[in-house]
Amino acid sequence: MPAKSLIVEKPVRKRLRKLPSITHIKVIEALAVLQANPLAGAKLHGELEGYYKYRVGDYRIVYTFDSKESVVTVVKIEHRQGVYR
Repeated sequence: MPAKSLIVEKPVRKRLRKLPSITHIKVIEALAVLQANPLAGAKLHGELEGYYKYRVGDYRIVYTFDSKESVVTVVKIEHRQGVYR
């Protein structure tokens, strides 16, 4: 079931603009995939329980999905080495 809306937090938009151009394009495509299928990512555990991750090359998109409101909220886009800190 597709999400009604996709919210990208302001700091995430700022980070997105700083990514290399090829990665930027791939992340934009991945955001479209997440809006079409919010459960495409893997659930996170531990401190990040309740969040999902979606892999885009060496980068990870961390997001939440509110099934009642049908809203995907992207909270972080970082390189895989530092995304979970």
